[in-house]
Amino acid sequence: MYRLVSEGVLPHTPPMYRRLSAQLAQARREGRFPDLIDTVREVHVPPAWPDADAFVAEMPGWFRLDRSAGQKRALYVARRREEGPP
Repeated sequence: MYRLVSEGVLPHTPPMYRRLSAQLAQARREGRFPDLIDTVREVHVPPAWPDADAFVAEMPGWFRLDRSAGQKRALYVARRREEGPP
């Protein structure tokens, strides 16, 4: 909707939004609309284990000491995310 509005294809009005939404919902129900994929954001899925034993077996690998504890300064390295077309 917003892309079509910004390109001047559709007017930005509540009736137009409702109409487009209804048409897209109908197309999805009929299988005439492709799945939407967001290529910009990441999907974060919380970790899961088949049972408690598997969780406990993996846990020691997570242990880390805070190497900067007690220091006046800490150094952090960050990577800037590249932006581009989706």
